[in-house]
Amino acid sequence: MTTVAHYADLGVARLAFVTDLAEVFARSAPAAEIWTRHLRRSDAPIEEDPPIPQTAVRLYERVGCPLGLVIDGRWERGLETWDLSYPATLLLSTGEITETHGCLAEGIEEL
Repeated sequence: MTTVAHYADLGVARLAFVTDLAEVFARSAPAAEIWTRHLRRSDAPIEEDPPIPQTAVRLYERVGCPLGLVIDGRWERGLETWDLSYPATLLLSTGEITETHGCLAEGIEEL
């Protein structure tokens, strides 16, 4: 039973991280602009109210191990996920927008 509770706790924590990051995203016009540009490049239908990004990551090699939301990078259509081995643009929980060099160059883990 401990294992099940552990995974459940991780799931709840992930939802909390993504919720907090979604609130930061909602207040960031520059992040929304980058995200919309990504959606246009990926030929996704641009709706009046487009979906918000959902992929949260932790940057382990940066001071404080910040959390971020992936708002641009290399999207793998067949896998329907980001290829984090390539550079990506993140919106950090602090509201700062930053670039990564990819998970092969720095410690990035998807949450």
